[in-house]
Formats: sequence, C-alpha cells, structure tokens
Amino acid sequence: MGHNSGELLGFALSSGALLLALMVSLTYWRVERKPLHLAYAVATGGWLLNLLGHGADAVFQSDRLAVFLHHAAFQLAIVALLFFFLISATVVSFEIHRVWMAQGVAGLLLLAWNSWGPESLSWVYEFWVVVNIVCGLGLVILGALKAYGPHAPQKRYRLPLATALLGLLVCIADLLSFEWAAQVATVSRDAYAGILAILGLTIFTRLLPWSHASTAEAEAHSTAWAPLTGFGPQIDNVASAIACERRRIAQDLHDGVCSQLVNILASLDARSPQQHGVALAIEHCLVDLKMTVDVMDDTNESVIDALASLRYRVQRGLDALGIDMLWSVNDCETLQNLQGEKAKQVLRVAQECLSNVIRHSQASEVEVICAHIAADNMLLLEIRDNGSGITRPEVDRPGGKGLANMKHRAQKLDASLEISTKAGGGTRVRLLVPIGETSVPADSTARI
Repeated sequence: MGHNSGELLGFALSSGALLLALMVSLTYWRVERKPLHLAYAVATGGWLLNLLGHGADAVFQSDRLAVFLHHAAFQLAIVALLFFFLISATVVSFEIHRVWMAQGVAGLLLLAWNSWGPESLSWVYEFWVVVNIVCGLGLVILGALKAYGPHAPQKRYRLPLATALLGLLVCIADLLSFEWAAQVATVSRDAYAGILAILGLTIFTRLLPWSHASTAEAEAHSTAWAPLTGFGPQIDNVASAIACERRRIAQDLHDGVCSQLVNILASLDARSPQQHGVALAIEHCLVDLKMTVDVMDDTNESVIDALASLRYRVQRGLDALGIDMLWSVNDCETLQNLQGEKAKQVLRVAQECLSNVIRHSQASEVEVICAHIAADNMLLLEIRDNGSGITRPEVDRPGGKGLANMKHRAQKLDASLEISTKAGGGTRVRLLVPIGETSVPADSTARI
C-alpha cells in the first residue's frame, strides 16, 4: 500500500505527539498515582498502536500477518478507550472492567482465528465486529448513566469523558464500514491523535484541577484493581498512613510538650502573685494543647463521646477560674451514631467556644447544650456564657482566627452558625448541623 508525503507527514506528527504525551503521562502517574493519568496513558498508547497497525502492511510481506496486526492494534485501541471512558466516568468496579478485558481477549482470539483459520469461516470477522459494538455500547451506556446520574463525578471529568467518547464513536463508525469511513479514516485517526495530545496538555499543565476520584466514587472496588488504578485500598492505605502520623504527632505532643508544661507548672510558687499569673497562663495553654491532641488523635468517636472528653479536659481550667459549667446533652441514639468528620468539626467548634470562654469571657457561668432536633433532623450545639461579651468589630474582624475558624467549619458542615453577643451581656454561639437520612426519636435531655 503506497503512502503519499502528506500521509507520511501526518503519521509522523501524530505518532510523535502521542509518544511524547504517553511518556509524560506515565511519568506523572508514577509520581502522583492519579487514576486519570493512567487511563490517559493507556488510551494514548492504544491509539498510538492503532496508528502503527495501519502501516503494518507496508512492513510485513505476509498479508495475513499484516491484516492481523492491523486489526489487533485496532482492537487494543478500542479497549484502551473503554478503560479511559470508564475511569473518566469514575466507574471503578473491577467486575465492570472485566467486560472490556474479556472483550479484548475474545477479540484477539477471533482475529487470530479469522487470519489463520479456515477460509470458509467468513462469519468470524462479522462476529468480531458484533462483539466489539455490543460490548462497547453497553459499557458506554453504563458509563454515561454513572457520569450523569445522581452520583455523577465533578464537572472537571467531563472533558476527558467527552474525548474518550469521541474516540469510541470513531472506532464504531470504522467498524460499521460506512461509505464515507474509508475516505476520512486517515484524517480522523490523525485528528483524534491531535485531540488526545491537546487533552494531555490540559491535564498536565494543570489548567484544570484534576485529582483522585473521591473515596465515595471508588466504592465497590476490588483489592486486585487498586494497585494498578490508584483507587480503593491504595487510597485507604494513604489515609491510614496519614492517620498513623497524626497519632504519632499527638503522642509526641502529649508526652513531650504537655509533660514539660506540667513540670514547669509544678515548679512555680502558687503563693507568689506574679508566678500565680504565669501558672494560670500555662494552665490555659495546657488545656488548649490537650484539646488539640484529642482532636489530632484520629479515633472514630461519636459526637457525644467527643464532647464528653472535651468536658473532662476543660473542667479543671473552668474550676480554676471559678466558672460553673452547666451541661445539657441529649444522649440519644441518633447523636451516638453521628461519627466521623461531622463529629470532629462539631467538637472543634465547641472547643473554640470553650477556649474563648476560658481566655476572654470573664464569665461566672457557661452552658453547653447539644440536642437532636427530630423535626428537622438536625444537631443543635449551643454554648452561652454570662461574661463580658464580644464587641461587634471583633465579631466582624477578618483577622479574628477563632471566629473565622468556626465559620469555616460551619461551611464545611453545610451548617448555620449564629453568634449573638453584647458588651457586658455574654455571648451565645449556636450551630445547627444537618444530620442526614437517619432519624431517631430524641431521648429526654439530662441536665447536670
């Protein structure tokens, strides 16, 4: 088969661009282990094989071998694009990906049978076409349902999804042998190679914020699948390593810094007015540090247990200042089941409030209320004191880290935060957190 200079130039440019994109994507994947990088590398490599396969008849003298290599490269390009499409749609179940794996193996076997089997078996090629179209369309429909369903991935995945779908449509049109397919086949192959290369520039120059699929998107994965794709247990292993490091730092803070502060506190003379003030400041610092250690220790406590630990930590500091604490907690099943990130964020808001009471309020009484509002299925956290209050400029001040942190945590919880205060009239912080689907009738509130 002859090739004119234009076709050869297009082939050289397309192959070079894909080879460069393939090398860059594999480098990024080895460093960052992002599933989209791997899927893009597979798709790019598959399309590069497709380009090379169309030139096989110019290299090999055996017609049968040339035909086999031509179609085998096309088969590998199809399954590579299906992998890219499914990963872009965040379909990561190994059971689903087995379909395109089986499709690839079956397709290669059928092609070998068609090339070297009895010439009377003309139906083998047609059956190969049907297998690819049926499996390909089925996986495309499944991926589209995931991509645009109730648990759709973020919009940043839409561009690679559309690129993979375009490549699959080109392949399907080629399989169906439309009349115009032979005329535009070379142009479409080279043009799609350019599209893939441009997509690589978009991904690897960080024009869009690509990232791992979330853990929720990686549900129903298989352990055998995770080391290759970067989904599932590998992400869990990273999270586990981070949690272990957090616990190690918390332990070091507790055994090192806290112990030294306790030793300094014990060495001070409580009868000296000056040293008494220093001792009180160290007490406050010690309480804050212990609460920080509690937060860093990544235990999966319920919000009730977390608040109970907080109460134990702050009680000594409140007693030292003569501040009475009223504790009103709705110990119901719904709040006992509220764990994880929501419980941690609620704890941190409560910690910030009580820390402000100890440091700044000059109050004689503080009340902590935590309840389940069954009608709206929401958690109510309210902390109020009778101290000096906060001036309005302090509430609105952008640089006030304590109040800004509480507002930021409320946003993460999709919760409402209300801070009511007046000079000399105390402060009330009210946090309303939506709980979710579970609704359990609230038990009676115990007042301590």
